[in-house]
Amino acid sequence: MVIFRPETALDAVKLRKANLDSVYLAGGTDDLRLGGAIDKDTALIDINGLVDKGIEEKGNGIIKVGALTTLQEMIDSPLVPSAIKEACRFCSSFERRNSATVGGNIGLRRDDSYLIALFSVLGVTFHSITPHGEEDKSVEEYASTHCRRLITYFLIDTKKKAWVRRFGLTSTSHAVLIAASCDNNYALSVKGSPFVSGSTPDIWKDVQYTSDITGSKEYKEYLAKTVFSLGGNL
Repeated sequence: MVIFRPETALDAVKLRKANLDSVYLAGGTDDLRLGGAIDKDTALIDINGLVDKGIEEKGNGIIKVGALTTLQEMIDSPLVPSAIKEACRFCSSFERRNSATVGGNIGLRRDDSYLIALFSVLGVTFHSITPHGEEDKSVEEYASTHCRRLITYFLIDTKKKAWVRRFGLTSTSHAVLIAASCDNNYALSVKGSPFVSGSTPDIWKDVQYTSDITGSKEYKEYLAKTVFSLGGNL
């Protein structure tokens, strides 16, 4: 593999566009893990120092979270709501939480993302760099696309109340399912299936369930139906 170290965020985006087999390198917990998706031909684009890091108040209950903020920093911050802290703890390893970034977890669009379902129902938006300029976008919309923009920071309304639940064979294995809800918004990340969200708990019916090492499609469908029928009270 080759590692690029661009001088600006825009340079990083241009490199990503020019290299089809490439990923942004932040904390590296997914990019550099054994058995990961990258191979010897993958280009790593180091974005450390190019985008925001840290958590700050913006007023009226809104906080700004830099894309390079780690999951552990989210847990440790008094500004971050409890539901988001809970989602960050889905990463059970303290060592991984100290390196895994919020931007990385969203940006990879993994089907077992700790944060995508919750950020979607919370209406979280982010600022990003694209080859055509800067743009704001919702996490919910971004989750179902394949664009290569570079996320710089997130804006989160801490006044909103939400719940999030994770189901997995163990605390360290890939999540079978992560479900979240807030103000009649619902979202599901199911292993092996495209992300779904909507305004009714019946979104579980829209998932294309598949059987894999984490469980059968019937098991996954049962979990999804049950978590929403109980309103997260599991």
